[in-house]
Amino acid sequence: MEITTQLTNTGLLVFLKGALDGLSEEAVKTQLKSLFQLNRKYLFLDFSGVTEVTPAGLRNLLPYVQQVQQQKKELILYNVKDAVHGLINSSGFDSLVKVVDSLDTAIRYVNGKK
Repeated sequence: MEITTQLTNTGLLVFLKGALDGLSEEAVKTQLKSLFQLNRKYLFLDFSGVTEVTPAGLRNLLPYVQQVQQQKKELILYNVKDAVHGLINSSGFDSLVKVVDSLDTAIRYVNGKK
């Protein structure tokens, strides 16, 4: 799992590339830990480069989702493929994060909350 980021005025863009599964736990932990401490209210995770997601991979994100919620921030997933979206919905993960179709939709969502 490769993770790259870009800071914007709207929030922190996080680009994920590769498989989000049980084997990616260490990479996710190492790379996301410092990112989620940046002072940005909105964190946007781009799933367009994600090749596979497993329930274990989603569980790897839970500590960061909880941290974001405790800090009164919001995690928004976008460019989520249909199969991955199904797993997110069936696992109940969609109740913890906002899932939208594109970055444009995510930005409109954020702008509507201001």
